Amino acid sequence: MDKYTATDENTGTLRGLKIQSLSLWMVAATLIVSILIGNGIVQVMRHHRELADMTQKYVLVQEQAKELFLGSNYLTDQARLYAVTKDYKYAEAYFTEVEETRRRDKALEVLKEHLSGKNEEDDLRASEEAMELSNELMELEIHSMKLAALSADGEQNLPPEVREYPLSEEELSFTDEEKSEAAMELVFGKVYRDMRQQIEERMSSVTKHVVEICEKEQKASETAMKNALTYQCVYTVLIVMLVIFSYIMIAVLILRPIRIYVNCIKNNNFLEITGAYEFKYLAATYNSVYEMTLEQQNILRKKAERDAITGLLNRQFFEQLKGRLHDTEKKLAFLLLDVDVFKEINDNYGHDKGDKALIKVADLLDEKFRSADYVLRIGGDEFAIVMEKMTVEHKQIIRDKIDSINEILQHPQGDFPRYSLSVGIAFSTDGFHDELFNQADQALYHTKETGRCGYTFYDELS
Repeated sequence: MDKYTATDENTGTLRGLKIQSLSLWMVAATLIVSILIGNGIVQVMRHHRELADMTQKYVLVQEQAKELFLGSNYLTDQARLYAVTKDYKYAEAYFTEVEETRRRDKALEVLKEHLSGKNEEDDLRASEEAMELSNELMELEIHSMKLAALSADGEQNLPPEVREYPLSEEELSFTDEEKSEAAMELVFGKVYRDMRQQIEERMSSVTKHVVEICEKEQKASETAMKNALTYQCVYTVLIVMLVIFSYIMIAVLILRPIRIYVNCIKNNNFLEITGAYEFKYLAATYNSVYEMTLEQQNILRKKAERDAITGLLNRQFFEQLKGRLHDTEKKLAFLLLDVDVFKEINDNYGHDKGDKALIKVADLLDEKFRSADYVLRIGGDEFAIVMEKMTVEHKQIIRDKIDSINEILQHPQGDFPRYSLSVGIAFSTDGFHDELFNQADQALYHTKETGRCGYTFYDELS
């Protein structure tokens, strides 16, 4: 069997990558990498959102810390301006800030809401302490406004917080100038400045710590985003590699075998066992079917080219052979043979004996002549032989072969009848030309006319 053929028994021994299995693995790998890419995108978005939220949070904390400090400063400014000018509008602005605008209170509420982490407890405590100090300053500021009001036009227009603020006997006994100086001392003195400085320090520490935490978390988020983006790059490379690998696998396991199979089919060859397992199995199955088809064709061709009784080449093949050898430069001898007394054998011994006589002649011709010679049965008891590379110099070889056959036919064994061959021989130096058959036929006729059981060479006829 050809190395590319296979049967149902050995297709089970085929080895190779299966397209279905490879496809499933590729799909699984693609899904995994796609999931990783999707997860990476989610992580990048999450880190970005966390960074944005954190930045927004700490910007808000800074703003509120500043707002608390500015609110406290605003109260200080209004209290000092009132102590200096005794202008009611500053006192009114002061209490509008305390009771309506309430920047300090609102800022502290926001700070309490956002400074809820473990690392933010100190910041919240510092903010609350700053608020307490600011409230303590309010005591000094209201005290200052009480003294300032009494040193001027009176306190009847001031809020109840100022009107009801208690003064000591000593302060009540002060002159207007002393009351004004005492009011100035309360909001410009060392105690007041020290408390202001403490508020500033606490709010500065809050702002500074918030900035440090923000920078730290920004760096952490930035690192996490860089790592996530690095993974995304790796996953993208993997996807590209999977695409390239898929193309290579398709080219090697599918496209290449298809090209090979097309060429094999065009050239009427067996398919090469190559490519993926499915293609190997297809090729092996095709080769098995193709081999059986060739065998069947050979059988049919032999039946078409062979004589059913003798197994020799038949008249149809003879006609094809004449066409192949026509008008060539080949030297050949053409022998036309006829079985003598064949009609008497059929009439006296029956057709079965006649068939055996033909088979005996066919066997002897096949035995005595060369394997390269064409031995044919072209009619009922008529045979022909085409011998290539034979010239008139080889007549004796032909004589010996025919004499040997007739000697055997003339001395049969058992009850088989005696019979012989009459032969006409013609030579050609330019292939099987149109007159060659007639020349051999004339030589055969001469043999029969001169006693049969022999041969005549056409070139020897007078």
